[in-house]
Amino acid sequence: MFRPLLTEDSDRYLIRGMIRVGPSDSMREETGEARETAATDALPFIPPRGRVLIVDDMRENRLMLGLCCDQFGLAHEGADSGRAAVEAARSGRFDVILMDIFMPGMDGMGATMAIRELPSPVSATPIIAVTTAASPGECLRYRSCGMTDVVAKPVQIARLAEALSAAFMATRRARRLSRNRPVERIRASA
Repeated sequence: MFRPLLTEDSDRYLIRGMIRVGPSDSMREETGEARETAATDALPFIPPRGRVLIVDDMRENRLMLGLCCDQFGLAHEGADSGRAAVEAARSGRFDVILMDIFMPGMDGMGATMAIRELPSPVSATPIIAVTTAASPGECLRYRSCGMTDVVAKPVQIARLAEALSAAFMATRRARRLSRNRPVERIRASA
């Protein structure tokens, strides 16, 4: 099991690969002193048994995001390109997609637009951009092509958990609404 590590100096982050692990502002007491606690104590709720598709052309990034999913109790699969992501998403097995932006061939924005063209409910799967290019202008571009959220690299575990939690809640809400839609009955005239 992957466990986040804190440096001795709690104001600094330990960076391993693309994951930044360390205390967030919400984990500090009012006095400004760091609490002696693991970085996952303040994470939002993520429902267990969720399925995540991790899309990144870099194997190491897929592995690191996979470790985070393991820590959150989520099943996950990887795809190494935008085209592979569209094919995997077509199956409808995933509750959330973590999508890199910059990939050769079909990039993350192209893959997102292609997934949004698939039949429902697959087209409504939340897609979270995971990218180094996370300026406000870039984030607007990602959202305009159909992405639901953006997580900057290096990934902060608390931020990833927040984005996944929101995505799972949206997925659960959409499924509940689709089950509760009234069925129109056609009366046969006698």
